[in-house]
Amino acid sequence: MLLSIVFIISIVFAIVFIIMKACDSSDILKIIIAILSIASVITFFIIASKSVSYTGNIKMSEKIESTQKIVNLKDNRDTKGHFFIGTGYVGTEAYYYYYYQTKSGSFKADKIRTDKCEVFYTKDTPHIDTIIQIPDEEQTKNWLTLSWLLSLQTSSNERYKIYVPEGTITDDFSIDME
Repeated sequence: MLLSIVFIISIVFAIVFIIMKACDSSDILKIIIAILSIASVITFFIIASKSVSYTGNIKMSEKIESTQKIVNLKDNRDTKGHFFIGTGYVGTEAYYYYYYQTKSGSFKADKIRTDKCEVFYTKDTPHIDTIIQIPDEEQTKNWLTLSWLLSLQTSSNERYKIYVPEGTITDDFSIDME
């Protein structure tokens, strides 16, 4: 909010300076308006820089957003590509594919990228916890907080914790020189 006000003041000073330059007025007044305009722009950039820095350093804590009971889990790679007139690319991404039980008792399939997951052993029912980042509420009340930047930080940090029965992960080592 303050950032917007300083920016608007900077624009107003710039417009006044342009109008005064076109009109015949004293040189001292032009110098004062020019100095105020430059000071406003510098203030805008300083506040913007401090706001970005402050928002980037807000403490985050983990919260379990949802839990899904899973009935199976398998790892696999998806091959994706795009070709046009003999050129293109092929890429692979590793996923965990799983079925989970809905509240109505039916089963649905889903997948999650393996690089966003941690796998743990459990003696309880196998499940997947969706973990989100929550900013410290007290720090977000500061006037330097940029809410749009904070929402970008929290929305892109979704992770998963997968809890599976002991022995699910197999130890398999092989070196194949073929």
